[in-house]
Amino acid sequence: MLAVTLPAMAQKDKVVEASRKERPSWIGTFNQSSITVTEVGPELSKVSEKALSSIYQHIINSIAVNITSNEKLLSKSVSYDNIHSVMSDYTSVLMSEAAKIPFISNISLTNATDIYWEKIYSRKDNSYRYEYSVQYPFDDITRRNLVAEFVAIDNAKMNELKTLQEGFKTFTNLDDIGRVVNSLDVLHSYFFDSTRRNEAEALKRNYLALYSQIHIEIESERSGECIFALRLDDRNVTTSVPARLRSESALNMSVAPIEGNRYVLRYDASYASTRDINTIEIIYLFGARRVEKTIHFTAPHKK
Repeated sequence: MLAVTLPAMAQKDKVVEASRKERPSWIGTFNQSSITVTEVGPELSKVSEKALSSIYQHIINSIAVNITSNEKLLSKSVSYDNIHSVMSDYTSVLMSEAAKIPFISNISLTNATDIYWEKIYSRKDNSYRYEYSVQYPFDDITRRNLVAEFVAIDNAKMNELKTLQEGFKTFTNLDDIGRVVNSLDVLHSYFFDSTRRNEAEALKRNYLALYSQIHIEIESERSGECIFALRLDDRNVTTSVPARLRSESALNMSVAPIEGNRYVLRYDASYASTRDINTIEIIYLFGARRVEKTIHFTAPHKK
């Protein structure tokens, strides 16, 4: 394992306090089954936090190295990226995804194999410092298991992207567009390679562009009733967005969903004038996109 070592204590430094009498032999050594770190600082509590953070970072880096060395994963996801950039991005993603991996989320000094610290006085500048060393268990089997767990997380993200791609031509609820866009934003933030990041960004643009392709198609009309559908490509679609209705001659207007992903507009035309052009505007607002249709109706003849 990678070990953090410090220069030998200067002759003018003196150990004034220690966690135990003998200094452990593992400090500054390399061990296949554990990580050893040493951190320095003026406060014991702060330097112990630094040591824990250093252990966390070492484990994350170790996983990232193993994943970026995996030829299959690289050829699938990051073949166009510079390996050093990918390594940095992997590490960043792992830091944010680590809470989903039990071993990493459970990293704690209480799980350390050994801990040793010294309080040291420097005669040179009349100051005190703490040197805090930790030996933490982390063998090859654990590393391989963690790599497998992260690859499983990564595969799940990729499968989510594929599902969203496959649903592009088949979904029938316009509310899904907003949900998909939010999911793609999360995926875009997660993906550490430009190939998949660009895929997520392009798919988001395509979903948002669908709003401009929605139109209202009238299926049938009779006095006081109009059946219509919201159409996208070759299919009827639905939405929870309420229809806005405007008319100067119709009263009691309402829109309700009916079978076949269609809607029925009902209205009272009894007060409409036979001398006027009587219309009802059906309007849907999807963000900045306005979808509308004007229907004409004939006022009933008054007896």
